[in-house]
Amino acid sequence: MPATVVDAVQLPLPCACRCHETLTLDERAAGIEALYRFDDAMRGWGQTVIWDLAAPTLWRLQQQLGDVKWVAVRDNGCIHSRLLGFCVHELIHAMCGDPSKPNYGTPVGLPYGVPEHVSPTEEAAYLHPFNQHEARAWVGLAPVAHRLFGIEWTLLPARDVGTYGFAGGNSLCDVPEGYRKVPHYDHHQHPRRYDSLARKLEDEAREWFTPDKLGEIAAKFEDAERHGRAKRPAAYPAPREMARLKPKKPGRNDLCLCGSMRKWKQCCGALVEV
Repeated sequence: MPATVVDAVQLPLPCACRCHETLTLDERAAGIEALYRFDDAMRGWGQTVIWDLAAPTLWRLQQQLGDVKWVAVRDNGCIHSRLLGFCVHELIHAMCGDPSKPNYGTPVGLPYGVPEHVSPTEEAAYLHPFNQHEARAWVGLAPVAHRLFGIEWTLLPARDVGTYGFAGGNSLCDVPEGYRKVPHYDHHQHPRRYDSLARKLEDEAREWFTPDKLGEIAAKFEDAERHGRAKRPAAYPAPREMARLKPKKPGRNDLCLCGSMRKWKQCCGALVEV
């Protein structure tokens, strides 16, 4: 069975951010309450959040399977900065698309490929809306987290840079069946060009988060949250009780927490930054 939000908060892991030490008990409780509310909203939209430490692997599997309503949010041991940041990032993506559809209506082959029917001359235009949404999800962590959850500490994004598909370079990545690889600018091979294009997108994205837009996001979120909360499979533990739990790292030879039946050191333990 996939891990649940309760599994994630009941077994806190050490993290490089040292959240358990740097955040107050009230802040940690607010963070856990925010994770509960995110889980409710996604359930309200018909999505299944998977809380295992396996987001990259699950994303690749989702690309292969196609139309599945999975939201994999965890690739790191950190809960209050990285995981919560990942969740807010996903919320913004959902708000930019149709949250009731698989991958919020975005084709799973993006941003490094396009459907085969898209001509090479139309690749950049086809990818642009995805890039816009990614930029909003990248720069919107702080305003959205504050508006929805009252969070004021720094949230960390899922990756070091935004995942954009800028057509025109020479980098190629594997894409699912039915898609064509798009030669693109990669942030490792073309850092200056990539950063320049990303900066322009992100500057435009910041202007999207007006007070009215944040109010609209909050209304949609709270409506989905109400529906999802009514469908909780069981009562969730009190956030404050979970916030008191001290991080504990599994033994290297213990079974992994994700249920893979592999050793921790050979499975999710390799993904946890400490």
